[in-house]
Order: sequence, then structure tokens, then C-alpha cells
Amino acid sequence: MRQFPRPIVVVSRCLEFDKVRYDGQVIHSRIVRDLEPFVDYIKVCPEVEIGLGVPRETIRIVRKDGSYRLVQPATGEDLTDRMNSFTEGFIEDLREVDGFIFKSKSPTIGLRNIKVYAGVENAPVVERGTGFFAGKLLAKYPGYPLEEEDRLRNTRIRQHFLTHLYTFADMRNLRKSASLENVQDFLNRNEFLFLAYNKDLQKKMFGLVQDGTKPIDNILEELASLLKQLMVRPPVHQANIEAARAMLQSIAADLSETEHQFFEAMLGRYEQNKICFSTVLELLKLYFLISGKDPAYHTLLLPYPEDLILEVDEDRDKDFWKQG
Repeated sequence: MRQFPRPIVVVSRCLEFDKVRYDGQVIHSRIVRDLEPFVDYIKVCPEVEIGLGVPRETIRIVRKDGSYRLVQPATGEDLTDRMNSFTEGFIEDLREVDGFIFKSKSPTIGLRNIKVYAGVENAPVVERGTGFFAGKLLAKYPGYPLEEEDRLRNTRIRQHFLTHLYTFADMRNLRKSASLENVQDFLNRNEFLFLAYNKDLQKKMFGLVQDGTKPIDNILEELASLLKQLMVRPPVHQANIEAARAMLQSIAADLSETEHQFFEAMLGRYEQNKICFSTVLELLKLYFLISGKDPAYHTLLLPYPEDLILEVDEDRDKDFWKQG
């Protein structure tokens, strides 16, 4: 049985945990609930941390003379310095982290499309950007899995985020048990997953351990840097097909011609968007079992715990034919 790492995730406190939103409410988030048994959360609400109450008057980002300020229109208070000071201290204290889940539309902790106004009151939106707190986290942790709770309702974004998150957690653990053997095992487990994400970067990763002379600390630093570049975006379907074919080739001698032909037919159906890639992966799991190998070893087949996989059809048992 494969043992998964336990990711460390910074999460907005208003998501499922505490009634700290400006209107005194808590926001429900399935991804936050689903992850709770499997991760260690670091909860944060920047507004509360700098002393604002609950409930509280809204705040906004204002651009004036090329400078960005965080202000509370109802009171006229400028919160910029307090927020910057808290954020810098939070980052300094954040020793270990694998990913972030933030609240959308927040002027402090939102990641995307945050309104920036021309003035404190009765002023138009002049641009959209990143929240005060979140922006500094993005700058400090480029390439890390960072998402907002509303986007994580999308199945594909959720799958990519979880794969990204567990890969980074695995990398963090690797750095604690640094050895050339462990690095090689990490690469072997992720060989086909990394191939799907970016075959050029995957090749560079394997090249780090080929001559065996490079110091382990240098290998780990370069590997972590390449990993941040590798997982910025999820694989496209053609890359998934290439990785699946390569994976099948690794056990080709154990399969019949009929099994090879059936697999190619399944890839064709996936390419035509008639089946999901998860169906292809399930077939690969079966073929690995037939060949006597453990499919759970490879992260392409099992990138995160199965308990985090969403239901395919939530209405499967609903009686659509019930009368009345």
C-alpha cells in the first residue's frame, strides 16, 4: 500500500473554519472539507490578524499616483502598512508549505481578478490584480500550487491542484531524506507523470542524476527549480496520450497483441473525447496488475489518495422516472 505524504496547506480561515468574513459568515468549500483529513492546515485571515473586527466595513485596493493602497472607505483608514507588516511576518514564520487555498474576490487574499479602484469612494475600477496578502505569497512561492476555492469547484482544476500539491509535498519530504537513491526513486515514481506535464523538463530532471558526481544538495536545488516550472499548467491531451503509450511500453513484453490493440483503441476514443483519461488510467492499472507490477507505485496512475477523487455521477441513483 502506497503511503502518501501529508501536505501542508495555507488556507483562508473563512473557508469552512471560522466566521471571520467581513459579513460575519463562513464560506463552505468542498475541497477544503475533503482535504481536511489528509493535510495539515495553516489558517489565516489577514484582515482579522491586523485587528479588524467581525463583522467589519469593507476594504478596497486604491491606485493613486502609481501607488497601491489598502483602504477602508467607511472610516477612511489606510491599512497598507499594517497589512504589509503582517504579511512579511507571516512569510518569515512560514517554514514549510506545499500549497495554498485562498478566498476569491478578496482584496487581501484573492489571487485573481481583484478590483483596483481609482479612489476611496464613488470611483471606477481601473484595473484588476491580486490581493495585498496573496500577491506577496505569489512572489515568494512561484510555481507552487495556489488556487481559489471557487475555481477548485472545476473538476480539471481540482485534479491538477491535487496532483501539484502532493508532488510538492513529496518533494519536501525528499529534501529531508536526501540521497541519490531517494532522488532516483522519486524520479522513477514520477517518470510518466512528469512526461505528461513536460517531456523536455522531465529529461532535464533525469539528467541531474546520470553521471552521479553532482553534490546531492545541488541536485535537489535544481530538481526543485525544474519542478516549479514543470507543473505550472496541466498536461494537454496529446501529452497524456504520449505518457500513457510510454507507460504501456514499459510492460509491453507482458501483454498480448490483443491487449495492445485494445489499449490503442481506447487511446483513440480518448483522443476523440469519447472517454475520460481516467478510463485510460484504469486500463493501465489493470495491465500493470497483469504484468505483476504495482500500479500504485507510479504517480501518473495514482497522484493523490483515492478518497479525494470526486464522484463521477452524483445523480447516479436518482429516480428520474418517479411519478408525481
